[in-house]
Amino acid sequence: MVYLTPFNVSTEEYEGLITRREYWDDGGDEWNWSSIEQKIVRLAKFVQQGGNLNKIINRYAKECDERYRRRIQYCVASYILKIMLGDLFVNNEDAPFVRRIKRLDKKELVKLLSSQLKSSVTKSSVLDKDYKEHENWIIKYDSKLSPDNLLDKIESKYWKDYNTYDSRADIWWDGLHSLW
Repeated sequence: MVYLTPFNVSTEEYEGLITRREYWDDGGDEWNWSSIEQKIVRLAKFVQQGGNLNKIINRYAKECDERYRRRIQYCVASYILKIMLGDLFVNNEDAPFVRRIKRLDKKELVKLLSSQLKSSVTKSSVLDKDYKEHENWIIKYDSKLSPDNLLDKIESKYWKDYNTYDSRADIWWDGLHSLW
């Protein structure tokens, strides 16, 4: 059995480990080095120990050319969708919930991801068949608000000019632009 565990290193060393294509370029071979669940657990531990995800993503983006920066927002959205929707996660570009995520600006995306990593990824333990205890982190959406209600709370400030807000999903996520 594979257990979901984070890195056991200092915050400074952690920064170096997660400022890589493996975490921010879903089109690269490196993306397949670990599962999306493993990436989420590792990012969660970093954020939970006080790491600044915005700093990490910006540092990664600064070191990349435009074609790699364009993939960052897709990775962030995939993490959010996997946490908030769990087994219902399907990265379908046309799904209404996915479109709602795509309307968020980069600051809102990173803030939402960070809050979800803090609240919805928790350390646990599990017994194997020999009754040996193992660390295993669990990803489970944990909010009093439904995912839709949580997004309502974020989006409400844009409802006065909804058409402009709605068009963000088409403009920012056309594959030609990067939020970073």
